[in-house]
Amino acid sequence: MTETRAQIEQKSSQTVSLPVRPLRQMLADNFTAAFAAIAENRLRSLLTLSGIVVGVLAITTLIAILQGVKAQIASQVKGLGANLIVIVPSRLNDNGQPDFASLAGISTLTPADVQALKHVPGVKHVSPVYFISGTVGVNKANTTSAFVVATNLAGVQMNPTRLQEGRYFQNSESGVCILGYKPAHKLFGNVSPVGRSVDILGKTWKVAGELAKPPNDGTLGSQIMALDTLVYLPAAAAKQIPGCQINRIALQTDYKHPASRIIGALKAALLKSHHGADNFGIITQKKGLELVDRMINLAQELLVLIATISLFVAGIGIMNIMLVTVTERTREIGIRKTVGARRHDIFVQFLTEALTLSLLGGAAGLLLSAALCTLIAHFSLLHPIITFRLIALALLVCSVVGVVFGVTPAARAARLDPIAALRHE
Repeated sequence: MTETRAQIEQKSSQTVSLPVRPLRQMLADNFTAAFAAIAENRLRSLLTLSGIVVGVLAITTLIAILQGVKAQIASQVKGLGANLIVIVPSRLNDNGQPDFASLAGISTLTPADVQALKHVPGVKHVSPVYFISGTVGVNKANTTSAFVVATNLAGVQMNPTRLQEGRYFQNSESGVCILGYKPAHKLFGNVSPVGRSVDILGKTWKVAGELAKPPNDGTLGSQIMALDTLVYLPAAAAKQIPGCQINRIALQTDYKHPASRIIGALKAALLKSHHGADNFGIITQKKGLELVDRMINLAQELLVLIATISLFVAGIGIMNIMLVTVTERTREIGIRKTVGARRHDIFVQFLTEALTLSLLGGAAGLLLSAALCTLIAHFSLLHPIITFRLIALALLVCSVVGVVFGVTPAARAARLDPIAALRHE
């Protein structure tokens, strides 16, 4: 005989409730059921996961590349000496960079500034830097472009590139030079240039030494600093070149007086030397790193925004599939409720399934991102860095997506009437 609705409801109310399971066992059962449901519909689950996989793959890889570039720049800048300070003949703009006036035109820096800075406590070395245009050649035939500067001995030694052969020039010398790696090899090949002569600005200069190949040659920091194209002349030689002026003043502080703590003293000395005119700028390695950090952080924020939109779309896909799943498993939900399952149990079951889908997509995206970053590091100059924090953040975002977009299907499943669910075809 067919049972009436009242009889079924009476039996349901008389059914002994299932014993309360430990939380660990309940979670294990829910995740096991979720994996079984996903495995049962492999193709549909794979298509659902694709949105999460692509989103996590893209955002993780791009952020890893940015983190690698950030670390590489920081390493290069710190390699130049964390205690280095550069004085430029122009005020700095809002980004902490010199205006165009510091690159061309009349410089505001003078030999009096050099003398004034020598007396600031904590300053170890002071080096005027003169920018000299021109090419470097041999016998006026074989020539090459180079970044020719005139400075003193300390200025050459501030360069982190070691001396490969020969010697440094002394401040009292003239008519000698030190060649960087590229000019030396372009002019002389594998032959030692030490003791040979080169032509610069129509004059003959004897090569006193050759700098080695800069560390990490070809990387971003080396390219920015142009360390391998430098040619050094003694500062005394600059006085003999018409129109030559001090374009930079390089300072090196001792480690007992960090650069950040003596900026005020340096500024006071320069203001006094300039008779109160604030027409100079002070650049430290810290400022350069802070600027790089701001630029990279801005790029990361834009990437996060794009990723949020991508994961939002993927979340909608998860929600749609879960709604279809609820419809397909309506009878199963009715049976579970009849034998004692509570609304809470049904809700947690389907929410766990949505969360599992999202986390599987995130894990797959992270694995693909790690493989892609390895290939990028092997075949390019970039060195992406995937940190534990980045992995945790990606999985956290995937968890949030799974929970947020799994609530609606789970709530619909939990609210199903057991009688109507049992009659569902």
